[in-house]
Amino acid sequence: MLPKLAFMTVGILRESVGHEQVQGFVDRIPNVYQAADTSDGFHARSIRDVGTWLHSWGEVELPACFPTAPSKDHIAMTLSLWQDLESVAAFTYHGPHGEALTKRREWFEKYNLPVYVAWWVPADHSIDWKEGNARLEHLHLNGPTAVSFDFAHPFDPNGNAGKLDREAVKAKAATNAAMQIS
Repeated sequence: MLPKLAFMTVGILRESVGHEQVQGFVDRIPNVYQAADTSDGFHARSIRDVGTWLHSWGEVELPACFPTAPSKDHIAMTLSLWQDLESVAAFTYHGPHGEALTKRREWFEKYNLPVYVAWWVPADHSIDWKEGNARLEHLHLNGPTAVSFDFAHPFDPNGNAGKLDREAVKAKAATNAAMQIS
């Protein structure tokens, strides 16, 4: 079986869930999750209950390099598995998530820290938040390596440095858009 790409995002909301300043973010969650679930190359994700803010893949905690959030309902994190980095990029920068991303400064605190991390795992490997946090902390301390990387400096499953295939991202984004219309 082919390895999968694990992907984690981290954000600290400017206000707690329920506050009008971040309501636009909360309101978009169902459509963004649906877009992820139907995206080309998507495998699985931790599912967040918007009512309780709990995740299906365990208790969320911030990576050690992040400041402590005022409360748990300020933490917005995702953890997912994908076929490849191009699939994640197509989802991230296009469609409902891409639109939401343009408003991130309204909703999220800005830090000079990585806000996402990618790494390869065996196909049968179960990822968790602790693993994601360790990978993001590794990226923060060491920069992109085969252990943890970003879109600008990716690595393949064999640990070789590579480049994001922008044409494949565009093709996957077009496929995703067509699937969301139907």
